[in-house]
Amino acid sequence: MKLLGALAIVLFFFQDETPFKPKEEFELKLDLQFKQRPRTDYNKIEMDRRTLPTSGMNAPYLYLNLKVLKDIPDEVRVKVVKNNGETVMARKFDTSVILKLDLGFTDDIKDRVSGHQYIVTFLSKDRDAMSKIEIFFEQDGTYLVNGEKRGKI
Repeated sequence: MKLLGALAIVLFFFQDETPFKPKEEFELKLDLQFKQRPRTDYNKIEMDRRTLPTSGMNAPYLYLNLKVLKDIPDEVRVKVVKNNGETVMARKFDTSVILKLDLGFTDDIKDRVSGHQYIVTFLSKDRDAMSKIEIFFEQDGTYLVNGEKRGKI
């Protein structure tokens, strides 16, 4: 039993937790636009009536613009992953470029129909994680960046 406890302590200290990118090193702006929802296929039965009134009408749609303000020479790649594990973006990184993420309709984000958490990881040339930014949307529309409340959509 003591061996298991010692092993757990060793594993705890050797966990490689990627640190958050300091908030002074990046700028995050939400770009809220209005887009027309796709029309509902009337040949299908909709079990969720919340989607019916908004079909074909304009609804709030969210983009996220991320600009890195401080150039870190070791951070040469970026990878963005949604809460379902899907990789949204993986490419070489340059601080002169603003990363624009298409998040979707705000109602879908709140209702958990589309992604509600995004992890932006900055990688070295060897693809080792150097720092990260976590963006999370709660069901009431509150959004947090690296665990810090930033506003509401």
